[in-house]
Amino acid sequence: MPDEKENADIRFRDRVLGDLAVFKNKLTEIEANGRTSSTEVWHEPRPDKRKIYARIRCNVISVGEIDTVKQQFDAEIFLGVKYKEPLLKGLTREDVDWEKMWSPRIVFANAEEIQLMECKHRILEHSDEVDGIPDAYVTYRMRATFKTLMNLVDFPSDLQSLTIKLMSDWPESDFEFVKDMHIKDSIRLDMFSGCHEWELCPVVTASPIKGTKLQTGSHRVYPKYHLTMYAKRKSMYYFWNVALVLMLIVCLSFASFAVNADQPEDRLSVTLTLLLTAVAFKYVASQALPPISYLTLLDKYVIFCLVFQCLGVCQNAVVSAFTTPESRALFDAISAYVLVGLLVIVHAVAVIYLLIVKRRSNHVLHQAVKDYEELNARINKTWEARKVQKQKGERKQRGEGESKREKRLKRNKVDATEEYQELPDKASTVSSS
Repeated sequence: MPDEKENADIRFRDRVLGDLAVFKNKLTEIEANGRTSSTEVWHEPRPDKRKIYARIRCNVISVGEIDTVKQQFDAEIFLGVKYKEPLLKGLTREDVDWEKMWSPRIVFANAEEIQLMECKHRILEHSDEVDGIPDAYVTYRMRATFKTLMNLVDFPSDLQSLTIKLMSDWPESDFEFVKDMHIKDSIRLDMFSGCHEWELCPVVTASPIKGTKLQTGSHRVYPKYHLTMYAKRKSMYYFWNVALVLMLIVCLSFASFAVNADQPEDRLSVTLTLLLTAVAFKYVASQALPPISYLTLLDKYVIFCLVFQCLGVCQNAVVSAFTTPESRALFDAISAYVLVGLLVIVHAVAVIYLLIVKRRSNHVLHQAVKDYEELNARINKTWEARKVQKQKGERKQRGEGESKREKRLKRNKVDATEEYQELPDKASTVSSS
């Protein structure tokens, strides 16, 4: 009995000590979660209260896979951000502790997963600037997966806008995005890995976005900046492998008219088999699309094919209700003409709609290319003006330096002449003495 009581006490003590250890671990975990991270950076507002205009330049190095189902795309970009920073005047890059400097706090709002992020800082001196304030130049090189909302109404002849969304954690009263008018935005087409399915447009549309308090859910409005690329889907794969096959299946439905009208079961076996085949194609086509609440162009065509074959099934079932061969033949003829006419009309409408969609997409791309070229022309003009102004400044400095040198030489010449004239006077004075 004493041994059993002692063993029970030992078990009770071990259980209590185990519970206390678990409780201690929980308290330690709570304390660690509530403690400030050692890597946390506190961003203070600018002491001079001046508004910063960040000049943005983007170079899209590569565009990777465009996933229609997940509505995302991969891209690697180089982003340059310039802004005036008076505190950097007279300093070099090595003299600055960038972690203690004011930061633009730029975030990539629609980045789903970031595989690479490199951030570097530089100081840019501009000798042609009147104020003499240098630029802080922050560069980001990143490779990430970005989420984007795709409009698939015209699938598979759709045009998609691939947008990278930038945002700053500073309010618009303190910070604003603007386009850098000294350098062009660019995109590389040779690094595009989705060229087998998409045609990438050689333009990058950059635009600051005006936010609203309703979007932020706050009394402040935060600046946004969108970088947009355009990709047009190569639709021939879906036309050859889905639309053409479905059209052939629908045309084969007319083979049921070759079976005698007094054998409806044979007719129904043909049409129902083709209907099930079309249903299987509908499942295959749906695998290339996300679960969206509207019908795409391909969905509408597949549904039309299913409805058309259902009409064929109904025709095969109704023809058995006629008792005489003449009435059956007349009903078959009328049904065949109606179905053929319906098939031709729908395909004609589909072709016209595809031409309209193609024209609309080409208009959007043409307008984007036009705006991009006009912006680049303005940037080139600004660059040429700055170059001419810089050359004038250099010539002016060179002229001032030459004029100073000429004045100095002239002054030295005058001094030498005066000394030469004084020599005979000194000589005569010495001889007379």
